[in-house]
Amino acid sequence: MISTNGLLSNPMFVIEVEDLHKTYLLGDEAIPALRGVGLSVERGRFAAIMGASGSGKTTLLHLIGGLDLPDRGLIRVDGQVVPSLSDHERTLFRRRRLGIIFQAFNLMPSLTALENVMLPMLIDGASTADARRRADELIERVRLSHRVRHRPATLSGGEQQRVAIARALMTRPVLILADEPTGNLDPTSAVQIWTLLRELAEQTQTTILMVTHEAAAAAYADVVHVLKQGRFTGTIDAGGCADAALVAARYSQLAD
Repeated sequence: MISTNGLLSNPMFVIEVEDLHKTYLLGDEAIPALRGVGLSVERGRFAAIMGASGSGKTTLLHLIGGLDLPDRGLIRVDGQVVPSLSDHERTLFRRRRLGIIFQAFNLMPSLTALENVMLPMLIDGASTADARRRADELIERVRLSHRVRHRPATLSGGEQQRVAIARALMTRPVLILADEPTGNLDPTSAVQIWTLLRELAEQTQTTILMVTHEAAAAAYADVVHVLKQGRFTGTIDAGGCADAALVAARYSQLAD
C-alpha cells in the first residue's frame, strides 16, 4: 500500500509510529516527553498504552490523533502521514476517520443523548434522517435506548461515557483513541465501559488504542505497551483476559 505522500505503508496496521520525539519547553527547561518511540497496532485490535503520570502516554495519543505535532519521527494512521497534513486537513481527518473518547465526557449540555450522538454526522453534512438512523443503531449497541431523550445532567457518569462512545463511532472511524476513558467513573461503571470497549473490538473489529495507568483497564486489551519516561520498555500479551493482577505483576517488572 502507498500512502498519499508516497511513503510505503503496511496495510496490516492502522497505526505505524517510528522514532517519535517530542520535547516541551517549561521556561528555559526542556522537558522530553517522548524519546524515539515506535509503535504498530494491527487492524481490529484493542491495544493499551500503560504508564505512570508523566510517562508520555497522553502526548503520544495526541500526536497520533493530530492534536499536536512531533519534533521528529513518523506517524501513519491508515496509511496517512498525519504530521504532513495542514491544520484544516488534520481537523477533517479526525472528524471523518478517528473517534476520540476523553476522560471528560465533553457532551453538549443543551442536547439530548440522541442529539449528542448525531452531532458528528450532522457537522459533516449528513442528513438528519441518516444521522438519526446511525445514532439509533449505536445507542442500542451501547444499551442506552431508554435514555435517548435525556440530557447529560440527568445521566450517570457511566451513561454519559456510553453516549460519548456512541458519538465516537458515528462516522465509522478507522481508529478509536481513548484517553483514560474511565478516570471519572466509579469502579462498577468503569468495568462496564471496559467491557463495552472489549465487545466493540471483538464484534465490530474496530481498532482501539487506550491510554491508562490502571492495570484493571489495560487487562481488557489484547496487548499492553508499557511506557516509562518517554520510552517503551516492553509489552504484555493480555489477550483481553480482564485479569488485573496478571497485568499488574507483569507491568511492575517492565516499569522498574
